[in-house]
Amino acid sequence: MAYNILSKLLAEGRLKSCSITVFHKGATGNRRMVFGREISRITRSHIEHAGGESGYERLSTPLESVMEIGVEGRTVFRRKKTIRRIYPRA
Repeated sequence: MAYNILSKLLAEGRLKSCSITVFHKGATGNRRMVFGREISRITRSHIEHAGGESGYERLSTPLESVMEIGVEGRTVFRRKKTIRRIYPRA
C-alpha cells in the first residue's frame, strides 16, 4: 500500500513535498522523518534516501517500516497498529 501511494506521488510530481514517518529504533521515540527531497529511489521493498550523521550517506529503509505518509500537511497513509503475540494461546 505504501509503495502504491509513493509511486503515485512520484508520477504526479508531488514526492518532493511529502514527509514520511518511519520506525527507527535508534531515534527519539522510535520514529524518524524522511522527506521527499531526500528520496533517490523507490523499489517494491525499500526507499533509498540520503541520511546518516553526515546527511550524505545513502540509506535504505524497508517499506514495511513506513508508519505514516503526509503531503502538504495532510496524512494520506497511516499504518494500522498491530499487536504481536509473543506466546501462542493456550
